[in-house]
Amino acid sequence: MKRYLIIFAAVFILAGAIYSLSSAEIVNGIACKVGGEIITINEFEAAYGQVQQQASLFGGASPTKREVMGGLIDRVLLKREAQRKGIVVSEDELNSIVDNIKKQNKINDEQLQRELEKEKLTLEMLKDQYRFEIITSRLINQLIAERGAQIPDEEIEEFYEDPNNRRLVTMPGIVKLWEIFIPAGDDMTFSESMDLKKRSVDLYERAKGGEDFETLLAESSGSEGNRTTGGFIGSFTREQLLGTIAPNDVDAIFSLDSGEFTYPIRFNDGYRLFKIEERTENKRLTLEESYDNIRSYLLKKRGDEIFKKWLIEIKEATTVQYMIDMG
Repeated sequence: MKRYLIIFAAVFILAGAIYSLSSAEIVNGIACKVGGEIITINEFEAAYGQVQQQASLFGGASPTKREVMGGLIDRVLLKREAQRKGIVVSEDELNSIVDNIKKQNKINDEQLQRELEKEKLTLEMLKDQYRFEIITSRLINQLIAERGAQIPDEEIEEFYEDPNNRRLVTMPGIVKLWEIFIPAGDDMTFSESMDLKKRSVDLYERAKGGEDFETLLAESSGSEGNRTTGGFIGSFTREQLLGTIAPNDVDAIFSLDSGEFTYPIRFNDGYRLFKIEERTENKRLTLEESYDNIRSYLLKKRGDEIFKKWLIEIKEATTVQYMIDMG
């Protein structure tokens, strides 16, 4: 599964409502009082256990109890403000996001469920996080509108001319790739591995010599999906390829011209021979071409600053009582 499901902050990955004092105080122990609302011990323990699991699963330092509680407090305050402003997210919107995840990853409901279980998530937890992200985004937009945040042309021009921002106003080079996949068997002997490499190199020599790509693909590719698509795998930037291919191999790919082939590249599951159909170089956009993107970038940055200031102000105006030890 691609990282569509795990990009969000772990402190927010839990399902369940934040209850009012009148309904929840009787049922659960209280971990924290946030104005007129509470975070129960069960909710806190679920959140803390979740971030511990996420840290173990994906690496990195686990947040402290106080950091996890801080995230839950922020969540209460944001939900309360969203309700006050009438900000809602429909179930149809969330279902559409889930459908897109399945489409992008080419998986069905059962496969999605299995991937969620691997990441210690449920479908409702996933929806709850996206609901929260959308609410936060809409709240930021309202704050920007209320506080009249503007980005003057002079600031956009200054950003464009700053050498430190060159990467942000440059369209990255893209390479369109086709491949032939030669799979490696399980528990191959040294001799078998050498034979596999020789077959891959022979295939490369034949392709380089001008033999028909489709014929070589039908004869040699070990992937049914590869043959179904005619070997086409998509268009990629250098940064995208670096996620799965070694830097020196990516350099080799971007050094070739249209119609040329890479030397066989070894992966864990076998060799891949890439054909370059089209390659473009990095191109610096003009100020006019990058104007809207720069404005959106600066407006988002300004919105984040406004949001952080608002959150500090709302926290200072809210009585927060910790009912359990945060040590």
